[in-house]
Amino acid sequence: MIIGARAISAAFCPDMAGTGIAEPSKTPSLTTQAYETIRQRILTCEMSPGLAFTESDLSTDMQMSKTPIREALLRLQVEGLVETIPRRGYVVTALHVADINDVFDFRVMIEGTCAEIAAQRATPEDLVRLDGLAQRSSAAYDKIVDPDLKLLQEQALLNNAFHEAVAIATGNFRLHRSSVQIIREYERFFFLEWRSELLYPPDHKDHCEISRLIAAGDAAAAGDAMRAHVEGARSTLLATIGRVPMRATLGQVSGPARSSEEPMRGNRMARRGE
Repeated sequence: MIIGARAISAAFCPDMAGTGIAEPSKTPSLTTQAYETIRQRILTCEMSPGLAFTESDLSTDMQMSKTPIREALLRLQVEGLVETIPRRGYVVTALHVADINDVFDFRVMIEGTCAEIAAQRATPEDLVRLDGLAQRSSAAYDKIVDPDLKLLQEQALLNNAFHEAVAIATGNFRLHRSSVQIIREYERFFFLEWRSELLYPPDHKDHCEISRLIAAGDAAAAGDAMRAHVEGARSTLLATIGRVPMRATLGQVSGPARSSEEPMRGNRMARRGE
């Protein structure tokens, strides 16, 4: 039996009025809580690349039994974020420039195609969602004062949700699945890129511009804008890695201190949209 088109469910769910997206209300299991906590620590480099640890270390620190932690670590192994050390425990997977380029090569292909198709297929509801996420992510940039981890995590979620919304607007289940996979792999690089003092070029294409081109139905321009957007993030990240020690945490990045009155506003305005 052949059934009509199936709905595509969003994987990234910021609570946002006017975007058609809301936080799921179901209480997550202990395994999911452990997974999300450990994953966030790795993404933000609180657990830095190369860090060795055991289940007991995490159990004590998180005040949780070993069983959900062990199950969470199995999921993180599948994602390539941790590796096992026989008879010793685990280690946070190291980062390599080759991994970064692999991820961005794939993003350029998949997300550029998604933007082109979205410009041809997006429904009115898709366009409302895209515009809402673009506006919200742009506004969130201006609030961030480094190293406010909570705001950075909010921005990461909004960034993910916007890029996923472009994929959802294609109506193509497999494109969406591939996009979510590569967005989740990119998350580890998001926090590294945000350490950069470098500015994007003046012609950098942000979320609002991509949303506008999709709404205008300009497939070629939307695809080009998305590819340029992703390449801008790649260039900034690669330049950042040469400047920031990989083991530094968000609060330990070297460089001149900023006052709360002149934070990253200039940078974020110029760098809007990852």
